[in-house]
Amino acid sequence: MTGIVKSSLPDAQNLSAIQALQLAADMKLSGVFFGSLFDISPELDQAELAAFHDKAKELGLNASVMLGFLNPALPFRSEAVSKLANGDLDKGIAKLIRAAALAGIHDPMFVIGMIEERFDETISWQQQLDAVAQMIKQAAPVLRECQSRLILKTHEEITTAEVVDLVKHVGEDLLGVAYDPVNVVCRMEDPVAAARRVAPYVHSLYIDDCIVRFQDGGIRRFLAPLGQGYIDWPAITALMPDARRWLEMHRGQFAMPVFDQGWLAAQPEIKLEEYASVLEMAARFGNQEVTWDQAAHTERLPQALQQFVLQ
Repeated sequence: MTGIVKSSLPDAQNLSAIQALQLAADMKLSGVFFGSLFDISPELDQAELAAFHDKAKELGLNASVMLGFLNPALPFRSEAVSKLANGDLDKGIAKLIRAAALAGIHDPMFVIGMIEERFDETISWQQQLDAVAQMIKQAAPVLRECQSRLILKTHEEITTAEVVDLVKHVGEDLLGVAYDPVNVVCRMEDPVAAARRVAPYVHSLYIDDCIVRFQDGGIRRFLAPLGQGYIDWPAITALMPDARRWLEMHRGQFAMPVFDQGWLAAQPEIKLEEYASVLEMAARFGNQEVTWDQAAHTERLPQALQQFVLQ
């Protein structure tokens, strides 16, 4: 099955949750992933959430949702969730998990932060990971009550090895993995090698394409139409054939100072062969111009639909 992230739908900002479901069904997609529960029900109204669940079921669609940034070690990142329970992050998370379950969603996803969090000078990255592990354990009772589990995305700030370590630490019953190959190049990971690491724990797979290009003393990631970038989709899908698939037309371009000694020293876990693989992508792209408008993300949707939905 292949669904779509709502923000990747045409005219997404003007679509209600129900309209997004209907459009996805019309496009022969199998579900919609929402960027927030508030996109489904601004007040987390129980009746509205239940009505959404009923509509998705009527259309034969799956739905999932992003809970947002969850990082107890850096409270500003999770402020929006904490505010739901008068500053108590654990209670805010519990409220969202229960609301998601009312909407028929039992696999809510989250990310830890942004790329700069990894290099925060006030609190170490390992301390942040430890705090996230404890947060997930605290959520265990409500997850079990709702027959749900959290899903952690391979975002730009975290390595796949770290994601796997978190799953092993808290347990697969509480945490699964959302694998997003265009993000792992930001951590100098080869997308196929990274897929092998996470494959036993993968719940969902995010579909897009990218290239990397030498620029400004390092490399930069640019998004590309599916088939014109360097993500080996046949190899990746073969490693995780049962993963729930979401089309996501990303927007961010990230620069990596890959020749900076300090940057490299802060990431001793980088594997030489994968570092070389990502640099080879940049060498392959060479001096070509990036002709795809990075701000016009939905312009890349037709190629993704053709390969994963229409063929």
